[in-house]
Amino acid sequence: MNLHTRYNSYGFLILLCILCGFCISPCMAVASIYSGGPDLTVSLESTNELVPGTTTELPLLIENRGTITEEVYYPYTLRSKYTPTTAMGATVQLLPGNAPVLVKTNPQKVGDVAAGAIIPASFTITAPQGVPAGNYTMLARITYQYMPRAEQETTTDIEYYFKDDSVTIPVPVIVRPIAMPTVVRVESMGLHAGGEGYLAVTLNNTGRDIGRDASVYLVPSGVSPLVPSTNGIYIGDFVPGNTTTARFKIAVAQDADFTQTYPIAVYLKYTDFEGNIVQSPLVNTGVDFKQKIRFQAGGDPVVLHPGKTDVVNVTYTNVGTAPAYNAQARISVVDPFTSEDDTAYLGTILPGHSATALFSIKADGKTTPKTYSVNSEIQYTDLSNTEYTSDTIRVLATVENDTTSLLLPIGVLLLAIAGIIAYIAYRKTRAV
Repeated sequence: MNLHTRYNSYGFLILLCILCGFCISPCMAVASIYSGGPDLTVSLESTNELVPGTTTELPLLIENRGTITEEVYYPYTLRSKYTPTTAMGATVQLLPGNAPVLVKTNPQKVGDVAAGAIIPASFTITAPQGVPAGNYTMLARITYQYMPRAEQETTTDIEYYFKDDSVTIPVPVIVRPIAMPTVVRVESMGLHAGGEGYLAVTLNNTGRDIGRDASVYLVPSGVSPLVPSTNGIYIGDFVPGNTTTARFKIAVAQDADFTQTYPIAVYLKYTDFEGNIVQSPLVNTGVDFKQKIRFQAGGDPVVLHPGKTDVVNVTYTNVGTAPAYNAQARISVVDPFTSEDDTAYLGTILPGHSATALFSIKADGKTTPKTYSVNSEIQYTDLSNTEYTSDTIRVLATVENDTTSLLLPIGVLLLAIAGIIAYIAYRKTRAV
């Protein structure tokens, strides 16, 4: 082999080694990724208005706008299974900030938030009654983990570096000025079980808005024995700080328990500062009422005689807690009794007072002497002039044989005997 050929052979080997080096070096090179990390923002999906005295769902949208600022790869290296812009295991906490509100929802885990993703998170917010209207800033605090760097040192393994981070983002909210009714006093007027009466509700506007052309509405809560006969009481302009009274007519069920206080709610409908017709939050209160008007028939049983018409007195006592006006008693007779005068006017019967009714009742001539029960009832009106009928009132009637019909023949016989004796004595006296 000549010298020229030998140099060519060495050159070829050197070139081959260089080429192998180029082929091998990518496998042994370091692959690195650098990034600015996640770029998280928070926005509101819908309204950010809060109403004093109410609880509102505040829907947030968590968005990741992160982008990779530098990426270094060599040919044939492994790809990272993590993206440096992803906020991993993110948790969102909503803080009141300077807003005078209560956050009812605990921090929420929203999971991984990749670049370009938008994740919803809803929080329950309560704005207490009386909160001043205005603009406030709440704070959304997001804690997460991300991968800022990954290095490949072998052909099969990548080493990942993770970092804990957090960001606090302002969330603007608005507390809306409203007219807010606050119950000052509730007064029952002639209200009792099984009847109708009035409920006077006194309200104060503790809000920050004038309730223009306002009306007050009353809503029984749940399954209630209270039924408003009137509603939507117009009170006109309801200025903050002013007090007004709305009077509702209410019916109470017969079986209502007068020992209980039943819940009701009131609210306003009015024109607000923007000219919109709006409704205020519900305000709860309670209603009590008196016992149903009841009557008892007192005294001894009335006495009837077979085959005769007797005029009997029945005394009725108002054992309720409200007056019965224009009271009228009626007795219901069935066989073996009849009546041509079964109604009696009693007038007004105050609680604890009594009135006497006169009835004309005839017992059939074949009526068995014993004690019977006769039904009666009282029709009356209450304070609001609504007419009612009482529950059935039992009247005891004792049927007795008429002893006067036997006394007359006996008396005549005794008189006759006395006359005979007197005549005999007179004859004896003349004979002497």
